[in-house]
Amino acid sequence: MSDSTSHETADSSALQEVGDALKREGRHVAGEAKSAARKMARDQRDALADYVTALADAATRGAEELEEAGYGRSASTLTRTADDVGGFAQRLHDREPGELWNDIEDFARDHPALTFGAGFAVAFGITRFIKSSADPVEESSPAPEAAVSPAVSTPGE
Repeated sequence: MSDSTSHETADSSALQEVGDALKREGRHVAGEAKSAARKMARDQRDALADYVTALADAATRGAEELEEAGYGRSASTLTRTADDVGGFAQRLHDREPGELWNDIEDFARDHPALTFGAGFAVAFGITRFIKSSADPVEESSPAPEAAVSPAVSTPGE
């Protein structure tokens, strides 16, 4: 009996060791996955910040052109918006991805017209992309009306 008890104890401790090893390996894999996800989020954040900076710069150049053309009020509004967008881009660079959601919500609350316009532009862009990605309609196929319309004959022919 003591032989079976020592055998069960050895089996139990071996199982415990395997379980502990699996837990350590699981924590290690989870840590690596988190690190990879954080790196990917930072890379995406940086790419987005660069894009937003380019948009702010383009808006600033557009405001300068409006000012030169004599549209001072519009230029002033566009300049303020470009400055706000540029500040947002800088915050994107400076903050961790997990902290950015509050900034996005604040920006949307402070600039509802710009947020609506950006949403519209994104939706329009997605729609155009989907339409351009669709299979092209064959030009050589006859129109449905021409295929079903009977030949017209005039009396006396």
